[in-house]
Amino acid sequence: MRVFCSTSLIPDHPLVTATENLNISLIQQPMISYESVANTPLQPFDIIFFSSPRSYHFGKSLIKPYTLIACVSTGTKKHITEPVAWQGQTPGNPKTTALEFHQWVGKKRVLFPVSDLSLGQITQVFSPDQIEVVIRYKTLLTPCTVIPCDVYVFTSPSNVTSFLQLNEIPQEAKVVAWGDSTSAALESHGISPNISQTTENSIPWPEILNSWANP
Repeated sequence: MRVFCSTSLIPDHPLVTATENLNISLIQQPMISYESVANTPLQPFDIIFFSSPRSYHFGKSLIKPYTLIACVSTGTKKHITEPVAWQGQTPGNPKTTALEFHQWVGKKRVLFPVSDLSLGQITQVFSPDQIEVVIRYKTLLTPCTVIPCDVYVFTSPSNVTSFLQLNEIPQEAKVVAWGDSTSAALESHGISPNISQTTENSIPWPEILNSWANP
């Protein structure tokens, strides 16, 4: 059995651990890369929100001594070296994350360092005069061919688009989407995910992979 994942995972990620324990081959191959953009905010802000590890990487230089730091998930928090004042619990469900973050923010001003391909799913619940969105990096599609796999795990809409430029998903393969937007991207290409992850580590990987390997 062979599993493809469209991102590089940390060594103790549940998917990595499950594939190792079950002696399953795991291909970790991102289909996108990133390029810095030297934009800076024009207005003062109280809070900075990081929507991904890349958002933090390209936006951390904007943090001031007084800035409160918020992020989308525990996974992103692991990449942040400064204290985090707020973190989301439902990265696969941006609507819930957005509403919970909006309630926590109150009347404070928020800065969002984002990609040029950001869907704006968190910012859309705020009034324009309360936030500033700054494009800090570009997302570049870097497709490459992948040998056929039994399971495909897609982690973002951009990775889906890039992957399908040079690859096809075998009809009998299982497909996993991380988040609603990734699921929607797959559906737009006529691919229905077998599983859509809505919260961090919500997929019981050992049980799922074992059931797929031994139907």
